[in-house]
Amino acid sequence: MSAADRAFARIRRRRRRAAPARGRVTATDVRMMDRAIELARAAGDAGEVPIAAVVYRSDEILGEAANNRERSADPTGHAEIVAMRLAGERLGQWRLVDCSLAVTLEPCAMCAGAIVNARVARLVYGARDPKAGACETLYAIPTDRRLNHRVEMHGGVREAACARLLREFFRARRGRRG
Repeated sequence: MSAADRAFARIRRRRRRAAPARGRVTATDVRMMDRAIELARAAGDAGEVPIAAVVYRSDEILGEAANNRERSADPTGHAEIVAMRLAGERLGQWRLVDCSLAVTLEPCAMCAGAIVNARVARLVYGARDPKAGACETLYAIPTDRRLNHRVEMHGGVREAACARLLREFFRARRGRRG
C-alpha cells in the first residue's frame, strides 16, 4: 500500500469515527445553529444581511462568522466562506474533512462550491433560499455525483427562526426606503 493510499485510508477511518450517524440532526447541530442565529442577529443590527455560519468538530467551534460584505467591501464576505477560512487557519489546513458547518440560510453557488472543495463532511442549514439556494432549492452542488466530494446535508434546522431574521431585516430595510 502506497503512502497516499495509507493517508486516504486514515482520513476515511477518522471521518467514520468523527461523523454522527448519517441522516440525523444532533443536539450539537441545533446548538451550533442557535449560535449562528445569535451571530446573524448581531450582523443584522450592524447593517449586514443577517446570515451566519459556524464550523465545528464535535462540540468544538473552529470558526464562526456572519456576513461582512458591506463592512469589508468584499464580494466573497459570505458567512460560510469567512467561517471556513477561519477554521482552516485554526487547523492549519484547508481540508475540513471531519467538520460540520451550520449556516442560517441555504448556501449560494459560490459557498456550496467552497463547501465541496473544503471537503466539509456535513452541512446543516436553516432557511431555504428560493432565489439563490444551491444545495437543494435551485441546484444540488453538495450532492452532485460528478464532483469529487459529496456532503451530508440537513436543511430546515431552526428554519422558522432563521427565516424570521431575514424577513424582519428586509421589512425594516424596505420601510426606511419607502
